[in-house]
Amino acid sequence: MTRPDAPGGSRRDLLLRRVLPALAIVAAVVLAVVLTRGGDDDGDTGAAPATPAATSTSEAPAAADPAGDEPAEEEPTEEEPTATEPPAPSTQLPAAPVVAREGVDGSARTVAVGPADFAAPAQWSDGASVRVVEARQQVSSGDGPGALAGQPQTVLRLELVNGSGAPLVLDAVVVQATYGDPAAQATPLYDRETVDFAGTLAPGQTATAVYSFAVPADRLDAVTVSVDVDGYRFPAVFSGAVPA
Repeated sequence: MTRPDAPGGSRRDLLLRRVLPALAIVAAVVLAVVLTRGGDDDGDTGAAPATPAATSTSEAPAAADPAGDEPAEEEPTEEEPTATEPPAPSTQLPAAPVVAREGVDGSARTVAVGPADFAAPAQWSDGASVRVVEARQQVSSGDGPGALAGQPQTVLRLELVNGSGAPLVLDAVVVQATYGDPAAQATPLYDRETVDFAGTLAPGQTATAVYSFAVPADRLDAVTVSVDVDGYRFPAVFSGAVPA
């Protein structure tokens, strides 16, 4: 006669037959989910990082050429004169016969002066005088700061004698030159030879200065040079042909 199974054994067999298969199914589902997520993470890791948005600038994009992709040709620029071609002498408006002095009324000019040419001195009524000691014609070399090369250059050496009884202040002497008819003002030229009148000239003393102007060589027959010393005497004026 067979002995019936113990109650504990029946419950263990029941657990093995029903619970274990269910646990196996759950484990398979969990494994599948884990594998699926692992694949997604690998894909995200290999992807290129997002490109940051470009910052905007104030420059507008270049407009497209309606005629094509090639840029438009630049217009040819005007060619500069070659170094072998000397520039034409620069001119300005006609020179003012009398220089306006700041703080000095025009009626203060009382010292008269007689007319003169390049061979004789100009004499003021108080005894002072000025004359052209030397005049020569050359072509400027451009020697010195701001000097213009290749200009016709008329060099004038002036001598001023204080024959009056009072000192002459020479810090504001203005020398101008014109040429031709109608008169055109000659541009002053400055180089290392230029020497302006300056300082105070005592009675009986002499001062010299050197001035240059861009006067064409073929216009030296009609030149006017004025020497305006101060606001109290009229300018000395030399007119005629320059003996250069």
